[in-house]
Amino acid sequence: MAERVFSDGWAAAWADQLNSSEDYRNAAARWEGAIVIVMRADSPMGIPEKMAVYVDLWHGECREARVASEEDLEAVPYIISASPENWRRILKGNLDPILALMGGKLQLKKGSLISMLPYVKAAKELVVAAARVETEFPEEWN
Repeated sequence: MAERVFSDGWAAAWADQLNSSEDYRNAAARWEGAIVIVMRADSPMGIPEKMAVYVDLWHGECREARVASEEDLEAVPYIISASPENWRRILKGNLDPILALMGGKLQLKKGSLISMLPYVKAAKELVVAAARVETEFPEEWN
């Protein structure tokens, strides 16, 4: 069953994909800490307000995934943000997340790119797992 993009159900399905991925587990074996991914508001794209998902990552395991709270935005070391258009392209496999980050289509709103460099493969596997989630997109994305 498809889950609405960036919903609690979508986040849970993403966690399941991460926890069943040996590639993610290996790439993230040294990753400790949570991140929030943010989709900026864009009414014409069917996203009337900002959406955000929190994931708690620990040594190749996703311990929790859910819609992020304002407290999560304060507490996490990394926040990655993009427009709905760029998330659509990333989640449909039409935009490489690392190239998107380097090219400014994904923005690191909190945290240091340098401190993230050792985890580039893990970050990419996060997105690969997200792209495997059966996702219901707003009709404006078609």
